[in-house]
Amino acid sequence: MARARNPEQTRRSILDAASREFAALGFAGARTDAIAAAAGVNKRMLYHYFGDKAQLYAAVLTARLDADADATLSDSPDGALAGSLARRAAAARERPDDVRLAMWEALTEAPDVAVNSARSAAWRARVTSLAAAQRDGRIAGEFDAAQLELALTAVTLFPFAFRQIARAMTGQSPGEPAFDAAHAAFLSVLAARLAAVPAVPATDRPRDVAKVRVRLTATMISRDG
Repeated sequence: MARARNPEQTRRSILDAASREFAALGFAGARTDAIAAAAGVNKRMLYHYFGDKAQLYAAVLTARLDADADATLSDSPDGALAGSLARRAAAARERPDDVRLAMWEALTEAPDVAVNSARSAAWRARVTSLAAAQRDGRIAGEFDAAQLELALTAVTLFPFAFRQIARAMTGQSPGEPAFDAAHAAFLSVLAARLAAVPAVPATDRPRDVAKVRVRLTATMISRDG
């Protein structure tokens, strides 16, 4: 008896196989015949569902990466930065294929999917969320929100994208318990330092005479002389 067709399952099988192939070899190295074989379909079906290799690649990036980009500070009950950073680091650690896809995307000559996809709006939403946290006094306000978001993305993603550098610097590999514990502790301290502290008016600050440093200038010296 012939197996009943399930278009959605077939499409998912192709996307899963393509995700593994593109993550391992990038856009240029991936082969559509290998993807079709891994998905259990013929190449004709692959083209039927996705058009061509570039469209399949775009579909993989959208399916795998767009969903990861929409986490903002508001995705935790209290909007805590520490929780947001911990989740981002966990996602990078637990989904290495997605990290490799993002790296391959940066090198590919295929159309720039990131700029033209829902991911672009998701990244901007993160910036908007940070800016709102700055206005609310939850995050230090002296940083440009977009540049701060870039920095936070880097600090959570970089160790898992460039494992060899992380290992050379720390002597440990991302994913090992010792590294992950140290990274988590660092992110927690970083989040605490970024938390805005209300400025204390100068008139309310206790004066600690022992800590006041006086610097003699050339003018003062010449006047005293």
